[in-house]
Amino acid sequence: MFLQIGCATKYLIATNRFMTPESQGGALNGQFELMVTSANQLTADLSNASVNDGVSNQLISRTGFLFSTSLLDQIDLFWTHIGSGNTLLGAKYQFLGSSRTGKGTGHKMAISAAFGGNSYETEGGTTVDFELKGSEFLLLYGFRFSEMILAYSTFSYANYSFAGKVTSTDATINGLSPEYQTKVMALYGGLEADVGSFFGKLEFGYQQLQTTDTKDIANFIYGYSVGVSW
Repeated sequence: MFLQIGCATKYLIATNRFMTPESQGGALNGQFELMVTSANQLTADLSNASVNDGVSNQLISRTGFLFSTSLLDQIDLFWTHIGSGNTLLGAKYQFLGSSRTGKGTGHKMAISAAFGGNSYETEGGTTVDFELKGSEFLLLYGFRFSEMILAYSTFSYANYSFAGKVTSTDATINGLSPEYQTKVMALYGGLEADVGSFFGKLEFGYQQLQTTDTKDIANFIYGYSVGVSW
């Protein structure tokens, strides 16, 4: 019964973001990249027929994407998603250094914010209708050594909220409404290699998750992505 309940009340929070401080530059320039990374799968513990026992965490493999397009020379709009996780829409403002199309070396800095939410309905004998909302704020720094090599780092603060309702033939859990807040603080470091319009990234990071009624969780994470710009 615990496994059945746990599988019905799980939700995902992304790890790597692969966000660099460089804006695309100009108007309607863009890039698309495919990400191979991990995600935090948080599972509610309802084994005691209570919503006050917190969640467990497991890192699982996931793929996703990041699409960015320039609005102005220093401002990008982006859309990012990981499989079975939240879709986030956001904007990035580069306030130091040249844009990606500017191809300038040296220091780069930017700030970014993203927001999103998804509704889900699980299937099976025990079902859960739930909504997952998220917001993320990033401070990005990088140094471009050449047209081909960019090193970057990211500090991220995110807040996710989960709210659901359980429907089950088991009267002890039927009608339970688990609600959790998860705060995520993370520090990432990455390297981007560019060859013409194509690029690849390798990123490592450290995350700390603080969730309602749950002991803090810390993870070391890594992932990679490949993409194309225009």
